[in-house]
Amino acid sequence: MRIVISTINGGLDDRVNQAFGRTPAFTIVDVENGEITNVQVVQNPGYNQPRGAGVTAAQFCIDQGAEVVIAGQFGPNSYNVLQAAGIRMASAPSTMTVKEAVEAFLRGELQGAVMGREGGGMGRGMGRGMGHGRGGW
Repeated sequence: MRIVISTINGGLDDRVNQAFGRTPAFTIVDVENGEITNVQVVQNPGYNQPRGAGVTAAQFCIDQGAEVVIAGQFGPNSYNVLQAAGIRMASAPSTMTVKEAVEAFLRGELQGAVMGREGGGMGRGMGRGMGHGRGGW
């Protein structure tokens, strides 16, 4: 089984990142007979995208052969892409390491995916008129 986990730096000791589409890195964990057999860290190609980061990240996970994706929460677009591909999603708290999250998933202790808010509602100014060229008048 291949499990992809959203992380900041990656690796078994890193914590689960709460963002999926904008996570800097993914830790890919292969599990056989309940044991971790391989770990690799890869950069998220959607991390710096101005738009569509969640869809890009979801497609990347599909391309990597993920059967399960673990993150804090998933945006609606990435959630729909992963769901359409038949990939299971689970949510884990930021207090969990990657290894703890994988073990908890294997024991059936992680809850189903939590869908975050719709993206795009707040730009660089965070919806307070503080975007480029504003707010300083």
